[in-house]
Amino acid sequence: MNSQNLFKEFNEKPELWHTYHQIAEANEELFGEENIPRNRIIRALNNEKTKRTKTVVDMGCGKAQIAQHFATDKRFIFTNYDHISANELVTQCDISQTNLDEDSVEICILCLAMWGSNCEQYVKEAHRILETNGKLYIIEPTKRWTKQDENKNYIKGEEGKKLRSLLVNSGFKIIEE
Repeated sequence: MNSQNLFKEFNEKPELWHTYHQIAEANEELFGEENIPRNRIIRALNNEKTKRTKTVVDMGCGKAQIAQHFATDKRFIFTNYDHISANELVTQCDISQTNLDEDSVEICILCLAMWGSNCEQYVKEAHRILETNGKLYIIEPTKRWTKQDENKNYIKGEEGKKLRSLLVNSGFKIIEE
């Protein structure tokens, strides 16, 4: 489904969104605390050195757990988007088209958020709203972004290449993997 249809589906049946997040949180036990994707983003943001406040947009934020972690940290002001507003920190939005101005954000997060069949639009939207030298923190499973052979086996050495290509073709420079 594309993000517009996902948005509609989740808003007609919010229990689907909540069920997904319950399953995802249960699966986190398999990661170990350090490797939970949102914790990796939190560690990266903890390393941000700045004397001024940075604008952060978490696209597909779920329950806004990253923003909650930094609630008292003056370095960041968060805007959190997801299909469902799980709490007062989350604005309901199809992340393929935010209402943010171009070049208005210093940090953007896409953490396990690339659900829609039009997820390329999410990356393009992130690029549109990020200022020059802004940062995109993205964590995604590589299977979706890995070429398969004719027998549907993932090709060794191709892990995540489609995502890297999408990022570069959308104007991003990959600094760290």
